[in-house]
Amino acid sequence: MNFVIDAGNTLIKTAVYNSADLKSTELHTGWLTGPILATINQYPVTSCLVCATREIPVWLSEMMLENNIRYYELSHLLPLPIKIDYETPATLGKDRIAAAAGAADHFPGKNIVVVDAGTALTIDLITGEGFFAGGNISPGMRMRFSALHQQTFSLPEVEAAEHVPLIGKNTHEAILAGVVNGLIYEIDNSINSLNNKYNDLHVIMTGGDAPYLAARLKNRIFVEENLVLNGLNAILRNFSISE
Repeated sequence: MNFVIDAGNTLIKTAVYNSADLKSTELHTGWLTGPILATINQYPVTSCLVCATREIPVWLSEMMLENNIRYYELSHLLPLPIKIDYETPATLGKDRIAAAAGAADHFPGKNIVVVDAGTALTIDLITGEGFFAGGNISPGMRMRFSALHQQTFSLPEVEAAEHVPLIGKNTHEAILAGVVNGLIYEIDNSINSLNNKYNDLHVIMTGGDAPYLAARLKNRIFVEENLVLNGLNAILRNFSISE
């Protein structure tokens, strides 16, 4: 079985897979030895792959080695199931690599747009030939709300709401409409522009704000909350093919 870890900016997500079958998932706010040890003791884990945007503690690799588990940290240098067509692959976010691998595994042989609506908003293209062709990075929803409040003297802190007006009738509504509608326009227009160039384009969305934003998009979107975890597992499965 494979044990994968997505250590993002906000949460740490772990999952256990038996081949492509997801057996369990957990969410943590930080690195915790107890839950990780409990998981690898519960399942016959043989490999572990970590995707981290935060520092990885030394004890994690030591724990895996002590339990005879092959341990890897995600890098563009690993044998990936996708090809990286990016001018600076060393700077490509590991979560973007994992999400791309997960998308390619879900829609094999298809042109895909991957939208990750997390701390940052990323919109990436994976071609039907399996190339990560590049993408866009901009502030995510909460970052936009926070920036308007923290970098001005008078604008209030606003949070997402179920009803979003087309235009605001007061400052609170104006911020809500500007941030949420701006994100929707950005995502929809990016998809439309790529759709004009790439045929049979599939769109898959992940990240904490994916359900909220996907419900408001005009384009047809497939939401997969475990896309990064699925991608990490797909990469580990590719190891056995490469060896």
